[in-house]
Formats: sequence, structure tokens, C-alpha cells
Amino acid sequence: MSHGLRRITGLAIMIAGIALGAWVAFGSPQHWHGAQALGRMALGLGSLGMISASPRLIFPDASD
Repeated sequence: MSHGLRRITGLAIMIAGIALGAWVAFGSPQHWHGAQALGRMALGLGSLGMISASPRLIFPDASD
């Protein structure tokens, strides 16, 4: 995969993770109760995973 494509993909994943995290923090899931609250926690952890994993695509360790 070329460096430009990796960086665009990493940026898109980071933006999607930030958008998902903002939706979980401020949006509709605020009113979820019971088992849905676990889903809200999973969405929050997923957004954190997306945000933390995207720098690996933006700044690769090894040069080709």
C-alpha cells in the first residue's frame, strides 16, 4: 500500500473515531439503560481503539 493511501486511510479512521466518540458522549446513547449501556461502553472503547490505531497508518514504522 502506498504511503499516501495509508495516510488518507488513517486520517479517515481517525475522523470516524472522533465522530463516533462525540456521538457516544453527546448524542442519543445518553438515554440508553440496562444492557444497552454495555453497548454504549463498547462503542466508546471502539472509538478509542480507532483513534489510537490510526497513527500506525499515518506514520508507518518501517520505510519501504
